[in-house]
Amino acid sequence: MDHERLRRSTAVKASISADGLVLLDLRGGLVLSSNAVGARIWELLEQERTVLEIARYLADEYGIADDRAREDAAAFVSALSARGLLTGEPRP
Repeated sequence: MDHERLRRSTAVKASISADGLVLLDLRGGLVLSSNAVGARIWELLEQERTVLEIARYLADEYGIADDRAREDAAAFVSALSARGLLTGEPRP
């Protein structure tokens, strides 16, 4: 997953605000919310960034250790993928 280009599912609608992120899964009627960091990860996912690229952005923007940023980004992306909110493909 670290090297996959990730995309949001076409069944997901997102709303980003200063408070964070709200996702609506149109297929299952599920509503999820996250804080500002989750919103930033979602923005980077919409740019089709890999988990490793996202982790680099988080480490730089929030001044956290690379390992921590990688773990947090991977956990968030994994949770979204498990719910069918993301799709991925290997990077060429």
